[in-house]
Amino acid sequence: MNNIAIPSDIISYSWDSDKHKTWVREIATRLRLNGVNVKLDQWHVKPGQSLTQFMEKEIVECDYVIIIYTLNYYEKSLKRQGGVGYEQQIISGHIAAGVSREKFIPVVREGAFEPGLTCAIPPHFAGIFAIDMRKKDAIDSSVELLLRNIFGDLVHIVPEIGSPPNWEEQEKEFKSLRLATMDLDGYELLSGLAQNHRTPDTFYMPNENNRQTLKNNDSVKLIFNIEVEEDLSDLEDHGSFSERMWVIVTGRNGPYYTGLLKNVPITSDEQKCLSMDDKVIFLPEHVIDIQLHEHKVVN
Repeated sequence: MNNIAIPSDIISYSWDSDKHKTWVREIATRLRLNGVNVKLDQWHVKPGQSLTQFMEKEIVECDYVIIIYTLNYYEKSLKRQGGVGYEQQIISGHIAAGVSREKFIPVVREGAFEPGLTCAIPPHFAGIFAIDMRKKDAIDSSVELLLRNIFGDLVHIVPEIGSPPNWEEQEKEFKSLRLATMDLDGYELLSGLAQNHRTPDTFYMPNENNRQTLKNNDSVKLIFNIEVEEDLSDLEDHGSFSERMWVIVTGRNGPYYTGLLKNVPITSDEQKCLSMDDKVIFLPEHVIDIQLHEHKVVN
């Protein structure tokens, strides 16, 4: 924007109809109300003044040229007819002389983007990203995109480039992954799939595809069999207690998922081997319930 506070734009369009001229004027008004110094023939050219001189001057001096494409504009552009044809000669000359194409912002109001009988974009702008203003219900987002382009405010922020994968470290980590065992870790995971096979009519189990395609931050419920003091009052099996708890998925390596325990175990006072936020390694067969990160329960 040539380091000026207020960007200046001129709108190039064809006088298709009074309705179209009104539409262009309304777009220009919205831009001016949002900090853009829009030059429009309907406002800035008085009877007796030269339209071509106005366009010559403003196309050169303005920061951006907004081109409103319609089928009529396309036809006049190709045949170099009238004011549109003259404006296209000026624009083509500027591009040929090395002026950045980014100065010229194509907007499609009518017609197709693809080459053909209903194409609205002239050949010299083929393949250039154009703003779609054909749908009335999407006009607000299209005007916002136009404004962001004029002010250099990106819709999406480019993410920072991270470090390349450390394949050796990942392979090393994979080799060290294992399921918890009672003798080494003080707890183990019980297979939900095995229990489902034992009692398929009464034991719920998410389908295999859902269990195999978990994403980070999804929540899964697992069955933990935890070693506890033998005098715990309601134990059925001496020395262990089974508890269903939620785990947040943090990654996957080969067949293994990694996650963090997000429940405080009921047995916290009777054991020191498992606490909230502990890392848990599990397989799809251990998952007995799923809650996606968007808080939708999967059946």
